[in-house]
Amino acid sequence: MTEADYPAADRLLMQLHQLHVDGRPDLYTPLEHLYSFEEFRQLVCDERSICLLAAAGDTVLGLCIAVLKEKSGMCNIPIAYVEAMIVDEPFRKAGVAARLFHAAEAEARAHGARRLDLMVWAFNQNAIDFYQSLGMTMQRMILEKPIE
Repeated sequence: MTEADYPAADRLLMQLHQLHVDGRPDLYTPLEHLYSFEEFRQLVCDERSICLLAAAGDTVLGLCIAVLKEKSGMCNIPIAYVEAMIVDEPFRKAGVAARLFHAAEAEARAHGARRLDLMVWAFNQNAIDFYQSLGMTMQRMILEKPIE
């Protein structure tokens, strides 16, 4: 992915953001852009970022953005944290997400990461099932209780 991919990436990232707005309107608000162009440019130019785009010809199918980190929790274990992964609606269920995931995993491994982490909201059962089908397991749970 390069900074020239901003329009396509922005469109996909907004699909992902809208999923979160719809699933948790108490926490997410509608936005015009998830990243400004400058924030996106910095992300794709950062050597600690894994920014992958799936495309067929000129058609962008999906993306995966992960960030390399030196430690996770209390131990100094290099990890890759998946910040965003989305496949455009018309191309879902065609193996694009699995290919993006495996490519991110390989890239993370090549950079010395020993684990791939990500967060999925409880309302997104499709994503939970997908990630578990790829061998991911639950690491922790965050619980909440409104106290209005």
